[in-house]
Amino acid sequence: MRKILPTVFLLLLFSATLWAQERTISGKVTSAEDGSQIPGVNVIIKGTTQGTTTDGEGNFTLSVPSNATLVFSFIGFGTIEMA
Repeated sequence: MRKILPTVFLLLLFSATLWAQERTISGKVTSAEDGSQIPGVNVIIKGTTQGTTTDGEGNFTLSVPSNATLVFSFIGFGTIEMA
C-alpha cells in the first residue's frame, strides 16, 4: 500500500497538468477592406487581463488555455471575438 500511494499521487498530479494545458496561438491582423496589416491591435483573452499587441506588421503570438476566446480591439474599428 505504501508503494501504491505515491504512484497514485503522481498520476493525479500529471493528469491535472494535462487538463490545464495551454497552447500558443499566432496570427496576423489585417484589414477586411484592403488586406493591409494593422499594427497596435490589442489581443486579449476574454475575461482576463492577459494579452498582447500586434507588432508593426500586424503579427501576434499569445499562450492561451484550450477553451479561450480572443478579443481583438483597435480604435476606429469594431471589436471582434474569436473562439
